[in-house]
Amino acid sequence: MADPRDLPLGQKLRLIRRRGMWTHLVAIARLGDAPRSLTEWDEAIGLQPNKMRSLKAIMAKLERRFGLSLLVPAADAGPDAAGNPRYVMPPRVRKKILELAGEADGE
Repeated sequence: MADPRDLPLGQKLRLIRRRGMWTHLVAIARLGDAPRSLTEWDEAIGLQPNKMRSLKAIMAKLERRFGLSLLVPAADAGPDAAGNPRYVMPPRVRKKILELAGEADGE
């Protein structure tokens, strides 16, 4: 198989879709482009407290393997009440995840 980093975005996300992480990525993508800290993401997608920290670590492994960014620091958002940075999903990635989620819903 070719290096996953050389694949087009859609193929990268199709490979990631096979993993348990996919449902969380779809939930994040469906919430739009509002910047949130990891704690705020926990609340927004209905996770147990601090679960997003574990998911972010898993995302980091996928980001390195596939050469993409799933959540990036929000440049203009400022920190949350506890001083933690806020993150957003890049628009191109969000759009493709939502497209693929639509494919999956139609299967």
